[in-house]
Amino acid sequence: PPAPKSCTCGTNTTTALSLNCKYDSLAAAWLPPHCRDDALTAEFDRSGPGPNGTWTYYADDHHTIPMSVEEVAMLANNQSARVKMTREWHVVHCLFYWRKMVRIRDRVVGGEEVLLEPSFDNEEHVRHCVGVVLGESWGTEARVALVT
Repeated sequence: PPAPKSCTCGTNTTTALSLNCKYDSLAAAWLPPHCRDDALTAEFDRSGPGPNGTWTYYADDHHTIPMSVEEVAMLANNQSARVKMTREWHVVHCLFYWRKMVRIRDRVVGGEEVLLEPSFDNEEHVRHCVGVVLGESWGTEARVALVT
């Protein structure tokens, strides 16, 4: 079967929810069901250095103002807003996206109509992640996307 063409979730979180999208912390984006791997994202959410493997997100460059995942998700309503994460988050995000690429491929081969977000399904993102893993990047900030 043909794969879905888009991972778009509208222009705000209200529209995203009406499209059955939900915030995906691995992607730092709102994604529809055919672009998510909920089990992998749940594992990612338990792979951080915090209590029960949680990650801490920050509102500031100095990592002094923590944010909840729910607060981060709502940043999608303000496209100039950014969330800050640690370098460790960035490395683990990259490694988990490698897994997501393989898992999506396997699901497509198995006949599922699923799609890896175009913003991550390209060699540029892989090259970026190689630099992150090799230590060429020391932290990250992200815009919470509705269109990936």
